[in-house]
Amino acid sequence: MRKLSSLILAATALSFTVPASAAEAERNDRLYDATGSSVAKVNRVTDTGDLLVIYKGKVRRIEASTLSESEGKLVTSLTKSEIRRLD
Repeated sequence: MRKLSSLILAATALSFTVPASAAEAERNDRLYDATGSSVAKVNRVTDTGDLLVIYKGKVRRIEASTLSESEGKLVTSLTKSEIRRLD
């Protein structure tokens, strides 16, 4: 019974792991927008893979689904004007 409990616990823990994103981001990585312009450095990577950056004096959340890596650069599909409108 103890082995079964351990197995169930391990399977449950695996189901709560963070999904791998298209782009592996780390703190202080430079983020570029859809046009290739530099936006900001990554301040924090959340558990869900979203990024928190400080842009125009406010903390903005960039969703992981918008991120990719292009030519070794961390890129979002958002433009700077779209990022400015984020809360």
